Amino acid sequence: MLKAVAKIIFSFLITLVVIYLIGYGSFMGVYYYTSTPEFCSGCHYVEPYVASWNTSPHKEVNCMNCHEPTGSLGKLHSKARGLNYYISDKTGNYIEPIIDASFISEARCFGCHIGQFKDYPNVIKINNNSDHLEYIKTEQECYICHIGTGHEVNIGASKISN
Repeated sequence: MLKAVAKIIFSFLITLVVIYLIGYGSFMGVYYYTSTPEFCSGCHYVEPYVASWNTSPHKEVNCMNCHEPTGSLGKLHSKARGLNYYISDKTGNYIEPIIDASFISEARCFGCHIGQFKDYPNVIKINNNSDHLEYIKTEQECYICHIGTGHEVNIGASKISN
């Protein structure tokens, strides 16, 4: 009897682990796919931005590297916002221009241009000798001067808090 109960518990635990791994793998696959320019360009109003991005200095950087707030809540917020955009596009229930989509988290700029540079070794580095340092000290936003850097076509940029 005890062996039968242990076998049931073991089978149950293995089933839970398998369900978790499948769920987590599926979630991560969807998460990464929905962060790609290919997915973002699925909405017709984003096509010109993705085409422009393809010729920009940031063409190796995916959309979420710039347009997603930092942290776990930022990821959830951007995915919820993206789902809303997707549904709006597919139902035709939106008003152009979609200004909200242009949110840029300045922490994302700093994440690549100040720091370890592991993901993008050829990035232009901002350091103590950089002209940018004076602007950073005055807390001037990156997008004020670099509004067309990610993609030249712009719908306006809005800063969100990090």
